[in-house]
Amino acid sequence: MRCRIITLPLPFFFRRTVPALSLSFSLMFTLFLLSSPVSAQPAKGANKFLGNITQRGLIPSNFLTYWNHIAGENECKWMSVEGSRDKMNWAGADKIAAFAREHDIPWMFYSLLTSGSYPSWVGNISDSARLEEIGEWMDSAAARYPDATMIDVINEGHPNHTFPAKFRSALGGNGATGFDWVINAFRMARERWPNAILFFNDYNNLEFESEITWTLDMITACKNAGAPIDAIGCEATYAWKMPTDTIKKNIDRIAAAGLPVYISNYEIEEPDDARQDSIMREQFTMFWNHPKIIGITYWGYVADQTWRSNMELVSDNGAERPALTWLAEYVKNNPDPPNDFPDLLNIGTGVVIDRDATPRSIFMNPELSSDRTVPRLFDLCGRVMGSHRFSVDAHSGAASMRAPGTYILQRNNSCRSLVNRR
Repeated sequence: MRCRIITLPLPFFFRRTVPALSLSFSLMFTLFLLSSPVSAQPAKGANKFLGNITQRGLIPSNFLTYWNHIAGENECKWMSVEGSRDKMNWAGADKIAAFAREHDIPWMFYSLLTSGSYPSWVGNISDSARLEEIGEWMDSAAARYPDATMIDVINEGHPNHTFPAKFRSALGGNGATGFDWVINAFRMARERWPNAILFFNDYNNLEFESEITWTLDMITACKNAGAPIDAIGCEATYAWKMPTDTIKKNIDRIAAAGLPVYISNYEIEEPDDARQDSIMREQFTMFWNHPKIIGITYWGYVADQTWRSNMELVSDNGAERPALTWLAEYVKNNPDPPNDFPDLLNIGTGVVIDRDATPRSIFMNPELSSDRTVPRLFDLCGRVMGSHRFSVDAHSGAASMRAPGTYILQRNNSCRSLVNRR
């Protein structure tokens, strides 16, 4: 295994063991990354991700041939983890997190509060007890997965969907904003995941006029109240049935809220290969080149393992359907589509700092300094040393490390500039 000396953003999880290196003074600000074999992932190195999900609790052996983002189909839902009160089963979610860490790909914790996928016992307690249990559920998930790249905080929360009224009531109901329950849920999530990208995800918010309008009203009210919603997930489940121009106009409308858009549950339920291929070419090209879209997840791809029939991209005999063959080649050949949020998924720019016993300062853009711009510190084996070992002054934007040694300093996704200030 070779060692490269480059200056690049850190991968999603810097966890490889770095061999002992002799650093000269002139290499003080160099990031050392290990070379790794070239992956077959079409979107590897692209400025957007191409994702998929687990298939009936399993990760297909050829997953990395096509996808560089993963979400659980059901494994991270509260109902799956805590079906019986205070008895947690994290086996499925652990598998997803471990896979993402091992292969340095982002993953979605899908999801914290989901329409129709919550433990039945939660519906049989008081509002105050329910709020306490929601907090305990978030605490447990955050303790186990503090490095989750993305969190689907509220999934399918539109009033016409099956998000339980009891959850809304426990989280504060409509309140003064009309959406206090959304605001409070996101504030609770941000307290536990200061660096994750927090999503509101729903279906029909690209297809139906009433739900587009509701989503825009909700996002506007929540943003005005300071709720930490980072992005909008659009499942686009039925987009394949609609004209691409119509879907694009609706994406433009949703994006007018000022947040990135994630196509989270795309599918094309078409038994005819040629027809599926045609729809994929037309709609996916639009998705990939829309500047407000940060990534697309196709919701399952293996025959007989998708939640609906005819949407698979790999047939019964393991052969690619034409839509998948085209998709992989297209993404591979178009790694730099328009993207108005290029830093959103860039977890951080890393520098190696050769430290002596004298504390030194690292300058960060002061206007971005906040409770969310505390960088993380790693040793050269990739172990997180923790932000508690150094301090950040939000007014001057300076971070000082007290202990001597050689470290990796990683900014979070809110801090765009990081240079040495000696």
